[in-house]
Order: sequence, then C-alpha cells, then structure tokens
Amino acid sequence: MNKKLIIRADAGKCMGTGHIMRCIALAQVWQDQGGDVTFLSYCDCKALHQRIINEGFDFIAIEKPHPDPSDLTQTLNILKRHAPCSMPHALWFVMDGYHFTPDYHKAIRKNGYRLLVIDDTAHLDHYHADILLNQNIYASSLRYSCDRDTVKLLGCEYILLRREFLKYKDWKRDISDKAKKILVTMGGADLGNETLKVMRALSSLNDPDFEVKIVAGPSNPNKEILINATRHAPCSMLCVENASNMAELMAWADMAISAGGSTCWEIAFMGLPSLIITAADNQVGIAKGLENASAAINLGWHNNISTEQYSRVFEEVFQGSDKRSYLSKKGQKLINGKGVVEIIKAMIEKQINLRRAQENDCELLWKWANDAETREASFSSALIPWEDHIHWFDTKLNSVNCMMFVATIDDGTLLGQIRYEIKQENVVISISIDRKFRGTGYGTVLLRKASKRLFNESNVRRVHAYVKQDNRASARVFSKAGFKKLELTTIHAQRAIHFVLERFTS
Repeated sequence: MNKKLIIRADAGKCMGTGHIMRCIALAQVWQDQGGDVTFLSYCDCKALHQRIINEGFDFIAIEKPHPDPSDLTQTLNILKRHAPCSMPHALWFVMDGYHFTPDYHKAIRKNGYRLLVIDDTAHLDHYHADILLNQNIYASSLRYSCDRDTVKLLGCEYILLRREFLKYKDWKRDISDKAKKILVTMGGADLGNETLKVMRALSSLNDPDFEVKIVAGPSNPNKEILINATRHAPCSMLCVENASNMAELMAWADMAISAGGSTCWEIAFMGLPSLIITAADNQVGIAKGLENASAAINLGWHNNISTEQYSRVFEEVFQGSDKRSYLSKKGQKLINGKGVVEIIKAMIEKQINLRRAQENDCELLWKWANDAETREASFSSALIPWEDHIHWFDTKLNSVNCMMFVATIDDGTLLGQIRYEIKQENVVISISIDRKFRGTGYGTVLLRKASKRLFNESNVRRVHAYVKQDNRASARVFSKAGFKKLELTTIHAQRAIHFVLERFTS
C-alpha cells in the first residue's frame, strides 16, 4: 500500500473527540502494515494530543480550522511536502469532520491526492472523494451525491475499531443475574453534564452492591463536579479520566449507559448490554438503528428524561438477565471486527490499475511465468521456452475467449497479471504476482477488482480456480477474495482444491 497516510480531524469541547478516536483505529492498522501516519488537527485537548503522540503518529497543529481559509492552504502545503510532485496519488488523505465542505474536498482531489472522506450524516450537497465511508447502521438509507468514481463503503461491516478492542474478538461474555458493575460514558465532552444526572439516578436506587465507573472524556469540563459526586454516593463510584483502556472497562462491566456516539459500536462489539441516550443530532440514527436491531435500549433525547425516569429504567433493566443476554448477543452479531481491514482493502484496490495485455507485454509475462515460485505453484513445473511462450501469447492475445490484464500500482510499478479463459458463462482464472508484492494483500484485492471488471464486461456467471492441494498461500488468497472452496479434484494427475466465485450481486 502507499506508505503515507495523513489524517485531517479535529477535536474539542464543541465537536467531541469521536472523529479523532475512530481515525486512530485506521491509523493503527496502517502503521502495523509499515506505513507512516501524520495527524493534522485543531485539537484543544492536551490529553488527546498526547494520545496521538503516544501511538507513534506525527502531529501537526492546525491553528485556525476550516472555514478559515488558512486551514486549506496549510493542509495543501503539508501534503506537497509529504508527496513527490510527480506522484501526489502516492499519498492517502483522510478527512473526518462535519465542518469540511465540498470545495475543500474538491481542492484535495484537484491536486491529485487520494481522498477518503468519513461521514455520518450526508449533510453536504456533494462529496468529492475516492472513497466515502459511513460506518453507521443506517448508512445505506442515506442519499449521497458523489463523484462518478467514488467508492462508497456503507454500514456496520466497516466499523472502525481500535486494536484494544480487536483482541476481544470471539470473547464470550458472562451475563450475571443482576447487573452490578455499571459503566457510564457520555462522550468526549458532555457539555450538558448528563453524566451527573445519571449518577444521581444510580445513587437514588440506594444499592450498596453497585460498582459504577464513570468515564470523563478528555474534553469534559465537569470533572471536578463528577469526582465530588462520587464521594457522596451510597455505592462504589469511580471517575476515570482520559481512559485509555475502554475495552477493559467494557469487559469488566455488566451494563453500559452511553451517549449515542461511536462508542456504541465498541459497546456492541464487546457484547455489553447498553442503554443509549441521545445527546446530539448525529446520534439519533445510531440510537434508533441499534434499537431496531434489538441491540440496545434507546432512551431517547437526554432533555426529555428526568432523574426519576432514569431510576425506573435502571431498576427494571438491571434485574433482567434474559433481556441483557438478548441485547448482548444481538450487539455482537452486528460488528465482525474486520472493518478497518476492509477499508484498507478498498484503499489498496483504488491504487491498482488494470489494463488489457498488449504485444509488448510478451517478455514481461514470460518472466513472471518462469519465476521459481510461480513454476512451483503451477501444475506443470517445467520452465517455459521462449519460442513456446511467443506462440502461446500471440494465440491468447487474439482470442475472444481470453481476457488478460496487467496490473500496476498508481506510480506505474508493475504488480502482476491475471487471465480469464472464458467458456460461455464460466471461466477459469490464472494469476501471478510480482515477487516483491507477495504476502502484502495485493493479490487478494487484485482478484476482487479484476473479477468485478470481468462480470461488468461479460455475461460470465462464475469464475473457477484450481490450486494445488499443498499450496496454502494461494488457497488463502482465493478464500479472502471471496471464492468458495469446493471439492478436491485432479488436474494433470495432481490433487487440486476447486474454488468458485459467483457473479457479484452488489
């Protein structure tokens, strides 16, 4: 993948911390795969600024955020310093924030940079982006106006989860008869101090068995008030400031009381039964979506809920283990934990360019075909003589029943070749990847992209692939690309795994 990732997201008392926190999830995986990450941010929260630094990312401060014109000027100057002038597309730029406009998007793309826009609301007239991401459950119901080549990633399969949560994949939660361990998290700022109202409602139940942990976000201005309130509670209450272990806190808890922001997706992934409170317009869809999926209890707008109403709901839900167990299972079914991986696959796919094989590709394909690892993986391992290859290549190039593609990366680097032998509605595929890209994930993405093009340009219904039984690496590539593993068969007197890919329905 391209090595440079630059993220433009802001955080503070007026906009919360969710935009940066979910971008950290993308940045972590990018960094794990050998890439460099820089955050450009107007961030008036020292704790969040330090968190970005502690993750090993570079941080460049934006002094005056958009719509101040200095923002875009400063951003474009930084992008120019990070990307070669001849290859601006060798850099990915991520934007996450409601205050960025179509003109801002357009300026980034006009200068040749790859652009991923993260959105929740479809509030803009138009989105200029290579990829538009909306991770929310309601995303597919929104109407987006985008550039013709924009790839839209919509829905919970693209949830951005930080690595602290991913280690809990397939973790099984025990549901207690009574919810005693309560986690309260009202977002990064909670300017209206809804947390205090929830604390008072919990205290009014006068249950000494409760253990309550209150997460005070990094931009919360009411921390001293909350800490003071814990001292007078009839049960154990602890205020956790600038929590860096949210996954552990969610694993500890029996029940969560949460604002309806991005934290809800983390709670659902952890199988933590939750009560959701709507504290901002952009939380309405999340709360309703989780309610409709039976994955959480939606309490509605915070200003419509009294302390007494909170108390009644808490008392009822905390006692019902069956209800909480149901919420837990439904939440976990929504989030598979593969969101960031799927997003990066889409980013890689955008970097791959496919062109039909040409006469001057003859020698290139011959060298790829005679690569030692390629020959070992083939059903016929003997080296291919040049004269035989010339005749074969000329035949395939001029056959209406053969589609051959050469794949390159954005900067022109050769990636590999892929060939389809067509017979009516079925084809057999052959693929080889340049040795320096093996094991990088490009092969999987190339298979997916080329097969989409095949289906779009032909009446082919399914693609067949045959892999030597002991070739585990190739088998994994086809499986990850969506091919279904069928029965073992025999090819040239050798046992082979039969894979098939059906025409995409979306």
